[in-house]
Amino acid sequence: MSRILISGYYGFNNAGDDVVLYGIISSLTREQPNISLAVLSNQPDRTAELFGIEAYDRWSFGTIVRELSRSDMLVMGGGTLMQDVTSPRSVLYYLGIVTIAKLLRKPVVFYAQGFGPILKSLSRQVIKRVVNRVDVITVRDYESGEDFKACGVKKAPIHVTADPALTISPDDIPDARGKELLQGMFADPAKPLVAISVRDWKQEQAFKRTIAKAADWFVLRGWNVLFLPMHVPSDLAPSKEIMAQMTQTGARLLDAPVTFHDIMSVLKQCDYVVGMRLHSLILACMLRIPFIGISYDPKIDRFVERAGMPNAGHITKLDETQLLALLAEKIDKLDAEIEVVTAHSRTLAVEAAKSSELVLQALRK
Repeated sequence: MSRILISGYYGFNNAGDDVVLYGIISSLTREQPNISLAVLSNQPDRTAELFGIEAYDRWSFGTIVRELSRSDMLVMGGGTLMQDVTSPRSVLYYLGIVTIAKLLRKPVVFYAQGFGPILKSLSRQVIKRVVNRVDVITVRDYESGEDFKACGVKKAPIHVTADPALTISPDDIPDARGKELLQGMFADPAKPLVAISVRDWKQEQAFKRTIAKAADWFVLRGWNVLFLPMHVPSDLAPSKEIMAQMTQTGARLLDAPVTFHDIMSVLKQCDYVVGMRLHSLILACMLRIPFIGISYDPKIDRFVERAGMPNAGHITKLDETQLLALLAEKIDKLDAEIEVVTAHSRTLAVEAAKSSELVLQALRK
């Protein structure tokens, strides 16, 4: 039985990264049911419990070497691992694992990777040197592939696919847990429900008032408003700050301890999504729920365009009048928006599945 070790940003209580891993696991096992999978994680015990596969300490050098030695392939991804904005050590960490795998003569596949931003010349040099030794690269959008090439990655074949979470079937997500978490939250649960997913970004504050106005607009239109943190605890504070700036009452915050399974189930109950977090938008697309993106990073713009949904613009230039006009336009023709997102969701699911096909092709070589 072939064994694959997966490396990425796992075990950090980030629902977005968790759904990426879930998408990779479900896609690979759908293509090859008898495959053995293991993952490196910040919380290996919790990850093993959540996903039902072996998980090992991502910080233990000896463990990494041992598990790579036991494996037939290293899969890096998904997400944006090649970036040095959050930390210059990120690129060095992930490419260090790739280097060990290559020293052990293991094939390496980059799985539905995003790219950047890369700010430091050292990061670019290391990417050029190491990533050219990778066997196959799949990227989640065209621009990420071009960014790899601009960094000097010329030898490794690059394929444009899509985010692994898009391979998840909406039918596989049960409704019961979402309904349970929402029970009793709203005075009239029959009203349509919008989920709002926000995050802090640098020192920006003005966008929070604009999003509060959008939340008020939904309440006045007869909607229930749910603030849905994707990364706990960091998304709780900005959610509460925006709620405090609302003039209308009745908005709620999902602050109960939840897993990514719970978040998917809650989102399945929603009728619209307003999102800054990338995977709030990706999950909405997978669930065929119309959405509007609010950008803080090029990855948001890239996905929103690919999904055929509206973009409210960058948080530094978010305009209240324009946002409310755009929401009014889209909500007034919600059925048409559902048709658009459904068509794009189906196309992107097919594209996303190609990453697993390329992994298994490389494994058979």
